[in-house]
Amino acid sequence: MSTNTKKNLVWTIRIIVAAVFILSAVGKLWPNPVLGIGTFEGKYLSEIGITGGFAKIVSRLLIGLEFSLAILILMPFYLKKIVFPATIGLLAIFSVHLMIQTVGGEAGNCGCFGDLIPMTPLQALIKNLVTISLLILPLTILKNGLNEKKSINLLIYICLSISLLMFVLIPQGGVSGDVGKDLVVGGESEYSKYFEDINEGNKLLCFFSPTCEHCMETGKVLTELKTKYPGIMPEIRMLFMDEAGDGSLNDIKAYFEFIGAEYSYRVLSIEDFLPVFWSDHNFPGVKYLYNGEERIFFSGPEEGAFDYEVLFDKEKLLEEIKKEY
Repeated sequence: MSTNTKKNLVWTIRIIVAAVFILSAVGKLWPNPVLGIGTFEGKYLSEIGITGGFAKIVSRLLIGLEFSLAILILMPFYLKKIVFPATIGLLAIFSVHLMIQTVGGEAGNCGCFGDLIPMTPLQALIKNLVTISLLILPLTILKNGLNEKKSINLLIYICLSISLLMFVLIPQGGVSGDVGKDLVVGGESEYSKYFEDINEGNKLLCFFSPTCEHCMETGKVLTELKTKYPGIMPEIRMLFMDEAGDGSLNDIKAYFEFIGAEYSYRVLSIEDFLPVFWSDHNFPGVKYLYNGEERIFFSGPEEGAFDYEVLFDKEKLLEEIKKEY
């Protein structure tokens, strides 16, 4: 194999690996930095015990590291001695964790690419092993095609600059859960701190993101039911996740315009919303409560599903509500 052929192969490998790291970093910020980073911290880092302010630091450092490695892999500095070995070592560490998850039977999204490309721990493990194999080639049989320069200072500057930039560019989170139309008064249940009357009689408690299409369609169906069965349908209360990170007031206004009605609501930051609903369920969520007691709970779509009507069944909801009449 000629030297030029080896160089071309090495460049192909470098571009592929760099693209994987960029995709991984962008995936953790998808569909927008506020929602993406909140999901990554609340759903995936919390699973391994990294929470609170420490999760904010780890998430931004990890994303910065992924961007840094992608750039360094495409640059000529200390590739053989530092960049490639360090990348292989990092992937090996993650692979051990993924292997433990796989052996433990976990099959949900591991969060490697955020929610942009859901991957099971096994799929992510295979991806890491393939990437490691590709990186080993320029250090072994293709080493003649890999040229490097020695400039450790520039390498350090690139890593530090990109990592620190993540703390400047990525939002630190939205407002706390006290934005709404009424005062928040303490009560008896976990939801009474948001709605003081949630334990009184029949109530529908909805968990929505104001820009979620499924949530919008579900809200429209609920409004249609309220219009068709005014004496049966309970009062509706809504908890919105602050996807925009600024209170989402414009998004919520547009949401109510779309569904054709306006209901009492609260807005929670992503950090506050996760433990209330999103850590265990997916949008949209509709919970029917009778005197504070849960009677039926719809949430979805499940991971990989796209038909919200399968999980939100208005006929089942009406059937359950009518039991009280």
